[in-house]
Amino acid sequence: MADPSSSSSSSFFQRSYDVFLSFRGEDTRNNFTAHLYKELRIKGINTFIDDDKLERGQVISPALVAAIENSMFSIIVLSENYASSRWCLEELVKILECKESRGQRVLPIFYNVDPSDVRKHMGKFGEALAKHEENFKENMGRVQIWRDALTQVANLSGWDSRNKNEVMLIEEIVSGILNYKIYIPLSDAEDLVGIDSSTREMESLLCMESIDVRMIGIWGMGGIGKTTLAGAIYDRIFNQFEGCIFFENVGEDLKRQGIDALREKLLSQILGCKNLNLIGRTSMWARLCSKKILLVLDDVNDSIVLEKLLPKCEWFGLGSRIIITTRNKDLLSMHGVKEIYKVKELEGNKAMELFSHYAFKRDHPKDDFMELSKDILVYTQGLPLALKVLGSLLFGRSKHEWEGELDKLKRIPNMEIQRVLQISYDYLTDNEKDIFLDIACFFLWEDNDYVAKILDSCNFFPTSGIKALINKSLITISDNKLKMHDLLQEMGREVVRKKSPKMPSKWSRLWNHEDIFHVLKRNMGTEEVEGIFLNLCHLEEKLSFTTQAFAGMNRLRLLKVYKSDISRTFEDTSKKANCKVHFSQDFKFHYDDLRLLYLHGYSLKSLPNDFNPKNLVDLSMPYSHIKHLWEGIKVLEKLKFMNLSHSKYLRETPDFSGVINLERLVLEGCISLSKVHPSLVVLNKLNFLSLRNCKMLRSLPSDIYKLKSLKTLDLSGCSNCENLKWLKELYADEGSLSASCLLPRNSINSICFMFPPLPDLCFLTKLNLSECNISDGANLSNLGFLSSLKSLNLSGNNFVTLPASISQLSQLKWLGLENCKQLEALWELPSSIEEINAYNCTSLTTLSSGFKLKGDPLLRPLELGSPESETDIPELLKASFSLFVPGRRIPDWIRYWNWGSEIEFELPPNWFNSNFLAFAFAVVYSSPLPLSHRSYGWVSADCNFFKSSDSSWHYAIYPQTTLRGGFESDHVWLLCVPFPPSINFDDVIRIKTSFDISLRKGFCAIKKCGIDLVYRNEEVNDNYTIMIQYISPPPGNSTLLLEETHEDDSIGSELSYDDSESENSDYYTSCEGETSESGWSYDGSESENFDYYSCEEETSEFWCSNGSESGDSDSSTIEEESFGRACSNDDSESEMRPQKRLKWSPNQDRED
Repeated sequence: MADPSSSSSSSFFQRSYDVFLSFRGEDTRNNFTAHLYKELRIKGINTFIDDDKLERGQVISPALVAAIENSMFSIIVLSENYASSRWCLEELVKILECKESRGQRVLPIFYNVDPSDVRKHMGKFGEALAKHEENFKENMGRVQIWRDALTQVANLSGWDSRNKNEVMLIEEIVSGILNYKIYIPLSDAEDLVGIDSSTREMESLLCMESIDVRMIGIWGMGGIGKTTLAGAIYDRIFNQFEGCIFFENVGEDLKRQGIDALREKLLSQILGCKNLNLIGRTSMWARLCSKKILLVLDDVNDSIVLEKLLPKCEWFGLGSRIIITTRNKDLLSMHGVKEIYKVKELEGNKAMELFSHYAFKRDHPKDDFMELSKDILVYTQGLPLALKVLGSLLFGRSKHEWEGELDKLKRIPNMEIQRVLQISYDYLTDNEKDIFLDIACFFLWEDNDYVAKILDSCNFFPTSGIKALINKSLITISDNKLKMHDLLQEMGREVVRKKSPKMPSKWSRLWNHEDIFHVLKRNMGTEEVEGIFLNLCHLEEKLSFTTQAFAGMNRLRLLKVYKSDISRTFEDTSKKANCKVHFSQDFKFHYDDLRLLYLHGYSLKSLPNDFNPKNLVDLSMPYSHIKHLWEGIKVLEKLKFMNLSHSKYLRETPDFSGVINLERLVLEGCISLSKVHPSLVVLNKLNFLSLRNCKMLRSLPSDIYKLKSLKTLDLSGCSNCENLKWLKELYADEGSLSASCLLPRNSINSICFMFPPLPDLCFLTKLNLSECNISDGANLSNLGFLSSLKSLNLSGNNFVTLPASISQLSQLKWLGLENCKQLEALWELPSSIEEINAYNCTSLTTLSSGFKLKGDPLLRPLELGSPESETDIPELLKASFSLFVPGRRIPDWIRYWNWGSEIEFELPPNWFNSNFLAFAFAVVYSSPLPLSHRSYGWVSADCNFFKSSDSSWHYAIYPQTTLRGGFESDHVWLLCVPFPPSINFDDVIRIKTSFDISLRKGFCAIKKCGIDLVYRNEEVNDNYTIMIQYISPPPGNSTLLLEETHEDDSIGSELSYDDSESENSDYYTSCEGETSESGWSYDGSESENFDYYSCEEETSEFWCSNGSESGDSDSSTIEEESFGRACSNDDSESEMRPQKRLKWSPNQDRED
């Protein structure tokens, strides 16, 4: 039978063999067929050959039938004695049946025979058939079938070996097979759903036109599709190499056979030799130098594989390509692999298609199974392995059975999926396993820096450990939050459960409220328990925390009782108190190993007198009944975090003298707190202090300015705090990277509000002046000293125009103006601004001329951080500017718009050139319902770029805009997004953008959305910061210049303008005389020196009529079609002519 080692391509196409060889053993087994088989193997063609050729019985064996049926090609070597074998003739009949029923390709080789003898049954073939007729007189019908089969195969195209060099003939045959491309198109292969874009990116990394030797890594979690992708690439390119081998499951083979056997297997397959003597391996490796090799090493999990099998790239011939799939990125990096492709989860539609192939044997679910299928997609999160396994499991089952399986999965993971995923866990060190289990059970979505400090105190070495988990595809970090795939989390928790499946009291970690209730209710805690995280939101019965319940847990490291639905508002504190857990008066437990203690709603008035956890890092008791945390001094040198927020009975803080390493102190909402202990000033490492809404707080320590590590101080809502003069002396060390200061709200005299001169605060990066009752008369001139300020919150104040000093903040990126309901205009803003939040600025009507969507070079693509920071967002576009303002209309200069949340449009020819800068988007969304509800959510955007070949790229736009309920009218979100340099836009012909709103509560709808293109004008001097837009693809001199601002000018808003115009004004629109019908109005008189560029007729897709030069808004009209507007051509106007500066009325609707 076939040599297993000859299987050099993987099983991703659901076939067993590429080629089935049919031959007469006594004629060609030891010569032609043997040589042909060897060459096929060398070329990586998976070939079945029946080495035994034992012709027993009247029919061929089931194994041969299966081999024929599961082959893509059949090669029939028609030698002179072929027809004398009944076995060979039966093979031939079966092969021809598969040709008709399965589309199998049949390739005859007429080996030293005349094709006409085969066709006409002459010579040796006629003699053999006559003999069969004599032997089968009772079954002449069978002989006729054989005759017909020989005639049919002789009429097929093939090779005639007569008068040909055998070596050259074999090369021609193999080349012919390769030219047939043993490859199923991606769209036709079930397992290859959704990997089109991945194969394109991989082909780019392979750089096939280069003659150097390249190693490329394919990296990702178990079951993500690394082997499938490698196989797809292999089948695309293997015919370009002299030797090919696909090593599947290298890790398993290493365990079973050892590295020497793997090395011999590799060399023998590439060189076409068996029983190699590895003593002379140097010379054998040297033989590879002349061969252009394609090698795939699949599922490598040990560095020895790469060290022994790939000792030097130079040992492979020029143009060779080596592809390595692994779960461990470190293996690739250590071996010098620079090109690494990370395989991503399947997105929604592709995930549904793959699942449907297995669950329904078609590309979409049945209608009545749609919702259940969506539940499966939520569970699997785009993991191909899980989609295939569960799809196969559910195929042919009823809805009731589907529901039962889904319920089962909530408690018991699928073992087939679990087995594959756990391989990664099994290769971890002990420390890495502890870190992984802590994250899987407790710390998902927590801040990485915070978790690292907890784990470090447990001696788990998190710096190297977390990096190892990232590189082994077990966790990711995004926005500094720890994340992992849901199925990996489930795998980790199952590892904990398996220690003692029916005895939670013996698990190392407890996270399920039912299991925790069971253990504590029955006082069953044991020393195996290291951590308990109890979410009170899921607890249905009251639970008592007693000394007896915790008596056996003498190795407890982590104890957290929390509520996951806590919001930021503090007025309803009483409703958020813990009513489900009762702490007994004598409640004590083992503190020695405790690192984290978080007790939401702790009901006792103080901690026990003997409370002295030497290793404690985090002490948090939000919404507690604490009056005095402790008496005297507690020496807790490892304590870094303390949170007593919303402890409404707390009157004074404890003595901090013994917690000198404290870094974060949260006392927000402690409404009875009147005194902060003077020892606060000894906390030299304190970087965050929140006293927000401590309404009874009268004073702070006078020398608080000595807290030189303090970066964030929040005193908002401390309206009775009197001694704030220390602000004049507060400064940040030059080495500080960020700092913020939040001042008390509701100053009594808003006109007299004065921001103190703070020249030493030049390193301050964040300032919150929200709800300080600031009006136009306030003195904020000293804001200009804050040269490093990046975030400024002026929300909830009473000014009509922005303080002029804001224009001096050259580093400012975020400006908060929420609920500034008297604000009428935005004038001068710094050029660095990236985001403006003007929610509920209901009086805002005017934006100034300097306000811009950022020009080159500020309009820059997203610079992603380390690989860890981008792992959970497959494709990302970062907006370089965004603006949120009340309004119900799309700005006129955005020409392509549509009702609803989705827009798709064809791009004009030649739209992409060197002047193209960015895409501009606009969204109009309604206020959340009910209006009285302060709902919370976000607006997200996705963009698809389609090529002429129907392939596409998908990108999510970042950042999403946050929605906080309570805004009172429709709002507009405007954003500018630089193009991604990873896309070759030359072939992009269509764009589709969709927007989505997600609210935790309430309802909010997207009314309309729009998109347009932003260009650079080459004629503008480089010293200008610009935003330019063409009305059509860039014609010779037909442009729409939306805004152009000199660097020296004050920066404000493109959408509003002052009354006067300079002669040198450089603001252009495509059509002279546009009127306020579209929401724009002229303001002021026109200069005589204005020039004008008209739209050329052959490139303009829309039109508008020209008005009079007087600028009278009633003298022209604009008509709009369903996706925008444009201009008529006027040949008389051929020079650029600046237009009147315009005012945008965001609430005046276009003629939609």
